[in-house]
Amino acid sequence: MNNFYNLVKKEMKELITRQMIISFVFMGVMFAMMGKFIGGVEEEQKKPVKAAVLDLDKTLISDNFLKNMVQQENIQINMIDESSTEKALEKIEESEMKALLVVPPGFGKNIEEMKAVELETYSIVKGLSITGMRGGSLLGIINSMNRQMSLNFIQEIVPDKSAQDLLYPIRASEFVVVQGKAVHGSPAMIEGLAMSQSIMIPVILMMAIMYAGIMVITSMGMEKENKTLETLLTLPVKRKSIVAGKMAGAAIVASIMTVVYMIGFSYYISSFTPGASGAAMTAVRELGLTMTPVSYLLLAVSLFLAILVALSLSMILGLFAQDARSAQVMNMPIVLLVMFPFFVSMFKDIGNLPLVLKIILYLIPFSHPTIAAKALIFHNYLPVIGGMIYMGVFAAVVMYICVRIFNTDKVLTARFSFKRLRKRV
Repeated sequence: MNNFYNLVKKEMKELITRQMIISFVFMGVMFAMMGKFIGGVEEEQKKPVKAAVLDLDKTLISDNFLKNMVQQENIQINMIDESSTEKALEKIEESEMKALLVVPPGFGKNIEEMKAVELETYSIVKGLSITGMRGGSLLGIINSMNRQMSLNFIQEIVPDKSAQDLLYPIRASEFVVVQGKAVHGSPAMIEGLAMSQSIMIPVILMMAIMYAGIMVITSMGMEKENKTLETLLTLPVKRKSIVAGKMAGAAIVASIMTVVYMIGFSYYISSFTPGASGAAMTAVRELGLTMTPVSYLLLAVSLFLAILVALSLSMILGLFAQDARSAQVMNMPIVLLVMFPFFVSMFKDIGNLPLVLKIILYLIPFSHPTIAAKALIFHNYLPVIGGMIYMGVFAAVVMYICVRIFNTDKVLTARFSFKRLRKRV
């Protein structure tokens, strides 16, 4: 038992390096910054659009039109007194204004005669970021003013009828149904909240596996390069104990990584969801599309098993590495197996895929945390538990293969060379 403890301690010392601790700190800071930036973007979206207005008509109708626009909650108007659009654009170029609205001459006359008139809007783009592009379009505000003016025209023409009913004779009341429960809302309203929870899991998994896999494979490559693996195999310790010690150390490291990533993920979600509209949050709560403590626990276990599978595969791949430098590319097959279900699930629902592709995804163990993230939002625990069982069996089989390899001389003689592969091709 003491030998096993020493092996676990040795493996953890090799895995928990300064680089790994720095990567953990980096991941925590990254999640915090992502949550802060996304929350800042959401807050920015709520601010009124700062727009400059150039009135070239200067009539009572245009003045009333602009006064009604000022009453809109989502716009902040600054009147500009210039003789041309070019001069107005030069004036606001260095200001905080995001748009310019030009009311052309003849605006009041056309409105009085109930004729269509064209306003000019200029969006001031000061950067290609989300916040830099945001706030430059006035089409939504103009459409709102259009609606109000149309209602006023209709009411003048047909005073004994409801202008709202005449303009919109057919109305729709949208409901979202989830597992037999219906609430007011649209799928687009809750899509962002659901995607924010399901899209980040593959990203977390991919990062965790890249870090963990590279560490394990590099560790095996360094042991071969420094001849410490040969020394370890000559000790009076069963090779099963060596593999068990390496796996136990890797499992402990995987547990630490899972806890760190889940804490970061929960912080990210808590920073993201407050920016959603009250109606969307109410609909999500009424539908029960929220992660409970049990859901987070199951998701953490699913992530842990996926990372454990990756570490087990990495240990076998590490046996074929000749040194630490060649070990860097040995993790690529595992990364590709993680990226494939990630990109497929991003664009398609796994339940709607063709049978062959669906079977392939279910056979890839790294697909199951992604499936679990979406299933847990709907409190569907059966595929989550099934995926956990499959990953547990998969990890046990890989560990058994690893033990069998360790019991042979291939643990020292196994090689994989790209040069040899090119010669064969």
